[in-house]
Amino acid sequence: MFLAWRELQQNKIRYILICTIITAILFLVFFITGLSNGLGYADSAAISNLKADYVVLNKEADGVLIKSELSTEDIKEIEQKVRTDVSPLTITVSSLTMENTKDVDVTYFTVDTKKYGNVSITEGKNIHELANSEIIADESLKRFGLELNDTIIDSRTDTAMKIAGFTNDHVYSHMPVIFTSKGLGFQSLYSSEDTYYAALYQGAKERFTHFDVQSVEETVKTMPGYSETQGSFMVMKIFLIIISVFVSSVFFYVITIQKIHQFGILKAIGVKTWDIAKAIITQVSMITLLGLCLSGIAFVGVVQIMPEEMPIQLSWQLFIGTGAMFIVLNTAGAMLSVWKVAKVDALEAMRRAE
Repeated sequence: MFLAWRELQQNKIRYILICTIITAILFLVFFITGLSNGLGYADSAAISNLKADYVVLNKEADGVLIKSELSTEDIKEIEQKVRTDVSPLTITVSSLTMENTKDVDVTYFTVDTKKYGNVSITEGKNIHELANSEIIADESLKRFGLELNDTIIDSRTDTAMKIAGFTNDHVYSHMPVIFTSKGLGFQSLYSSEDTYYAALYQGAKERFTHFDVQSVEETVKTMPGYSETQGSFMVMKIFLIIISVFVSSVFFYVITIQKIHQFGILKAIGVKTWDIAKAIITQVSMITLLGLCLSGIAFVGVVQIMPEEMPIQLSWQLFIGTGAMFIVLNTAGAMLSVWKVAKVDALEAMRRAE
């Protein structure tokens, strides 16, 4: 620890530069991680939070929710098979007519309010308590000045609806979700008969000859573009981490080569190789930890000034996990310098110094 601290004090500029590089790369890692999580959330949060264990689609949909089409008879057949409450689901993209601003795009989730599970309500009624023309909306609609008990009007059908409750974490394709009952008729907006995308139920997985059954997690992964987007961000994060570890390892290795004669003298006066190795590992850990803290502060500061529409999400658990992984990888990279020190011959190093 003493050797590591003395070295950092005597070469401040050198170590400040490497710390700055690590901070910048870690900031990019956190930003990309937060952006990928935020985009995934904005795309699929409402699907991820469906009150169901399984989603039933028609065979032709190939597991893609928006490609599926079920009739009322299909819903009844599914309900008879699973022997539990089954709620149909229809997803309809539309907009709300606003008085003092442009129309707000929304997504209607039409369900059977008597059979669909209660959602996480932050204010007002839950879904089982809804009366005619009452809806539950995601809290993000409050950004547009809407409040509990306000009346909203659908721009396509001129249907008037009353906001009876607010929920959170229910957005779909970057649009706030509105839960509606079948009585409002959005399930028959595009046809003369009621049409649904899926049937939702809680319980054990059943097998059907005419339908596909998949979990909510599988439904999210089959959303168009979801897996591809998340995969692209994952590759970017991996390469950023590899680049940072490479830069850090090379930096410390070059410094080690430059100080070979010093290490030789230390060995000649009786300093153990393990003590020198501990100094190198301590330096790497301290600089990485400092870079981690500075990048975290910078990330939080940038998120605070970004507009609410920018989907950035990064939990403390993920932040700590990413930081811990980064420290471990950087420490592992420092083993190259430790290996070089272990091979130093004291007499040979002093001869080179002369």
